[in-house]
Amino acid sequence: MNWGRLSLFLFLTVSPLEAQQTLSLEDYLHQVKSQGPDYQSQAAAVEGFEKQSHQQDLTYSPVLTAGYNHENDESQQSTFLAPSQTLTDTAGVSITDVLPFGPKLTLGYAFNDLNITYPPQLLSAFGPYESDFLTSYYQISPVISLSIPLFKDFGGSQTGAGVHVVQYQFEAQAYAAAFQREQELYNAQSAYWTLAKDLEEINIRQDTLDRNQKILDWTQKRVARNLADPPDALQAEASVRLAELDLEKAQETERTDRIAFNRYRDLKTDEVPETLQPLEDSLNQMREDVPQDIPERLDLKAAEDTANQQKAAYDQAHQNVYPDLTATASWRGNGLDPSFGYANEVAWGTDHPTYDIGVSFNLPLDVFTASRVAEGYWKNYQSALLSLQDKQVQVQQDWQDLRDHLQEVDKRLDMTAQIEAIQKDKADQEKQRLEYGRTTEYQLLLFENDYNAARLDHLSVILEKVNLLAKAQWWLATEVMPTASTTSTPENPNGETK
Repeated sequence: MNWGRLSLFLFLTVSPLEAQQTLSLEDYLHQVKSQGPDYQSQAAAVEGFEKQSHQQDLTYSPVLTAGYNHENDESQQSTFLAPSQTLTDTAGVSITDVLPFGPKLTLGYAFNDLNITYPPQLLSAFGPYESDFLTSYYQISPVISLSIPLFKDFGGSQTGAGVHVVQYQFEAQAYAAAFQREQELYNAQSAYWTLAKDLEEINIRQDTLDRNQKILDWTQKRVARNLADPPDALQAEASVRLAELDLEKAQETERTDRIAFNRYRDLKTDEVPETLQPLEDSLNQMREDVPQDIPERLDLKAAEDTANQQKAAYDQAHQNVYPDLTATASWRGNGLDPSFGYANEVAWGTDHPTYDIGVSFNLPLDVFTASRVAEGYWKNYQSALLSLQDKQVQVQQDWQDLRDHLQEVDKRLDMTAQIEAIQKDKADQEKQRLEYGRTTEYQLLLFENDYNAARLDHLSVILEKVNLLAKAQWWLATEVMPTASTTSTPENPNGETK
């Protein structure tokens, strides 16, 4: 029986402690990264855009083409000189590659197996020369061809510009999404510290209310004994009502901040069962180096790639103004023999080649429209450059303002810490005076309320500083691709892991 009571006592004692386990900032951010839909959305977008930025690399990737065809031709002929049946097996394979500096190269190999049946009257007409008619043979043709643009797309300029248009577009989107992903972490950190500050403020407000209630009770007793005037009681009661109002506002704010706190880790409830580490502990753990000059911010890199994309789009469109002058050259070997081995040997030799050299010329007649379109792309490029210059100035100004703000916050943090220490010392000394009967409880409660107000001011400045340090951490982030440890794997609608 005693053991049962002891077990019940331990259960009632330990259970609340387990329910109120401390949630550190690091653990909370881990929940945000692994569960938060906003963070995961931006992280997935970064990975998607980064991979899509390589799709135009396929332009310069070799392309393998292969084919096979079987044909049986037994159609009627208008003359007895034509074969009565032709069986053909045709196969071929080629590799085509567009080189980054412009040329297009093709390597191919063609194979034909022909079996021809001639009418008997045709063969008998040639008598002893009947054997000169090949009725089964192989035709082999290796091919090498090269085309080089000499004017439009010279040096692969237009093709390369088209590749860069897509590459810079997706890279800019990846940088922008990475910047927003880091902003989600900053917002989550701010939500954690804001809620921690709310919880501490509620305790202080409750303490202030309790003290004001004691002042009211003490004053009402003095009024009842005619030791104080009724307005003194009204003033004390007004202080109580004001403290109740402040506490109510603090609790409403804390409830709203709890919702935001849980939203970042994908919880629908407004309850936070964990306890958070004190705000001052978070400040002591923050060790963010704030350099004199900020490296390129992720959103600035996005603006730079946007400008590069517009420049590449202009280069691509401007090429349409020029005529297309392309030089082509090809070599084809020819081997024909009933023996495949001999036909193949002859095909790769130099006895029966076919050479082809040519030039093609295409001139767009509506040059004015092409020029006007290119001018429109140029204007877009100029607009992107101006936006980039404005973004560069904004980033530098934001960084300098943050550094200045941090210096000011450090000064105010020292001031509020000193004020808090003074108010605490004043309240402690007033407690000693009360023990010696040299002051009143009313005066002590007022001093303790002053101390609580100083604590609130100090907490507000701490919150301001940790938010500034977190913002510096956000702006200094340069990682584009999320690491595997900070993202979970989503599932597709069919339940298969992607």
